[in-house]
Amino acid sequence: MSIFFMKGLLNFLIEINKLKEIPRTGWVLMGVKNPETIADHTFRTAFLAWLLGQKKKLNLKRIIKSALSHDLCEVYAGDITPFFYYPQLPKKKKERKKILMKWARLSEKEKKKIGEKKFNKEKTALLRLIKFFNPKVKNEIFSLWYDYEKGILEEGKFVRQLNRVETLLQSINYFGSNIVKSGNNWWEWVEEIVEDPLLLDFLKVIQKKFYGKRIRIYRSEEKELEGILDFFLKIGKLKRLPRLYWLLRKVKNPETVAGHIFTLTMMAWILGRERKELDLEKLLKMALCHELSAIYTGDTTPYDEILSKTKKSKKEILKKLPRLSKKEKMEMFLKDYQEEKRAFEKITLTLKPSLKREIIQLWEEYRTKSTPEGYFLPQLNVLAILLQGLLYEKKDKDFFTFPLWEWAFEICDHPLTLGLLEEMKKKFY
Repeated sequence: MSIFFMKGLLNFLIEINKLKEIPRTGWVLMGVKNPETIADHTFRTAFLAWLLGQKKKLNLKRIIKSALSHDLCEVYAGDITPFFYYPQLPKKKKERKKILMKWARLSEKEKKKIGEKKFNKEKTALLRLIKFFNPKVKNEIFSLWYDYEKGILEEGKFVRQLNRVETLLQSINYFGSNIVKSGNNWWEWVEEIVEDPLLLDFLKVIQKKFYGKRIRIYRSEEKELEGILDFFLKIGKLKRLPRLYWLLRKVKNPETVAGHIFTLTMMAWILGRERKELDLEKLLKMALCHELSAIYTGDTTPYDEILSKTKKSKKEILKKLPRLSKKEKMEMFLKDYQEEKRAFEKITLTLKPSLKREIIQLWEEYRTKSTPEGYFLPQLNVLAILLQGLLYEKKDKDFFTFPLWEWAFEICDHPLTLGLLEEMKKKFY
């Protein structure tokens, strides 16, 4: 693999990692404390694209990539929310929130003018972001984003509607379903664009769950969509779950599990496309679901057992990668495997059997490294963690990453992952 490709990939990954730190503007303006980031939102949108796109029989590989790429431009353009329709907002929180609870009334001409301005700003930002890549990768990312913006193909049109549905779910999570407290802004924003029959049924199921409204769809369809909604409400918890390893290392406001999954899935896309023998759709799905168990088990680290059994200082223990015997490793693996398996059974309980089996199977292949995709993804996972550590180290001179380097060199054996490791050494040292 060309060193120019690796250099471009690393620069791209460093830049998109900023999306883990950029809160979504709408929630900030509405006064939400510690709101989700753009990366957090992208994670659940990509999962929605997978599960609901599968029901629509759309191209799943394309629709997941479309969801992953739809907000990449916001690295430089920032999060331009539906509130850009409001020309001026009061500085005082209470006055501002009161206005934002209602949808802005603008003419089609005004909306078009503002929309074109937003499109051009985001297009310039995206082209700046993907300049690191060769023409093939650059064209793929740009065409996916353009399709999302213009709704040329079914996948782009579907993800554009999904984006608003995911935001609606998040608004209900923050403000509840009481119209006095939550306003009607988010529902009007959704209803302005959603026209897909499946998504209209999904909205009915949301209305039934949170607003007690009667719905008219086939009973089997209603039950399946209710199960999918329950699943998405569960995985939304990963947006609020900070990575335990960074907490142990005293990192302030660390990435969430959802944010980590976003980075890993992006790496799976770009590096997975270079390995033609792998099933890229499978690799993307595996990346999205590999840590769902954290919803019930909490985020875990290789140090958990050691920290609970020793009197040594936490800082001293974390300076080295845990060294365990083969027997100890196997015992730890079996314990974690069983706990995670129970968690996955619980998480997928409301999904139809075939989908439940698929998600659990993907996780098992990842945990046991029993397929080419399951063997490759753990290497990417370690590199995603190492990269995040290097970025923290760059900000904090007291932060150290040598245990992560040790872990990465222990697990990585493919030319692609070794090449990225080499590029990280050059970039950060």
